[in-house]
Amino acid sequence: MTAMETLLASPFEKTFSDFVSYDEITKIKNSLFEQHHMTLLSSIKDFEKFQTITGQVLGDDGTPLIKKTLDVICRLESKARHTVEIKDESLKSAILESFDDPVKKQILDIAFDYPITIWEIVSRAKKDTENISENISYLISHGLLATNDLGDSEHNKKYYSTIDSFEVKVDDDEFNMYVTINEIANSDPLKIIC
Repeated sequence: MTAMETLLASPFEKTFSDFVSYDEITKIKNSLFEQHHMTLLSSIKDFEKFQTITGQVLGDDGTPLIKKTLDVICRLESKARHTVEIKDESLKSAILESFDDPVKKQILDIAFDYPITIWEIVSRAKKDTENISENISYLISHGLLATNDLGDSEHNKKYYSTIDSFEVKVDDDEFNMYVTINEIANSDPLKIIC
């Protein structure tokens, strides 16, 4: 699982559902569960499995719908720098809120250089444990913290910040956001949108 897959999973699921019928989504969900014991959201974070099942259910329509969904939520800006334009408004808001909030920002900074357990994040943050836990949950649910330890127990999973940096540009009243993906734990971060 890449940081890119984690960051885009929730907006992808929501947007993909706009392009696919309820019956087709149900078939995809059932196939994912039967073959891989995964939910739709968790399969998007393990994109190859999602792509395979979507192809099985939708046939030749699967890949174009996946590309159409990705075009709505993001655009590859620079493969060399792992930079992506974020188009999804809810993801833009989550990123801005996280980098504006001192506790969320501190958590992202702590988990930036290398994967780290939640317990290590809590001990380094030196804040109220409940407050840190709520903020960690927010960051995970919005794809801003990722793990590549899918098989480990919750106590052993190591998380890292999915975003290296971001930039905002305002052109003619249009708000554009560009993020550089933090790929400290992954080798090919942009394979899903190439």
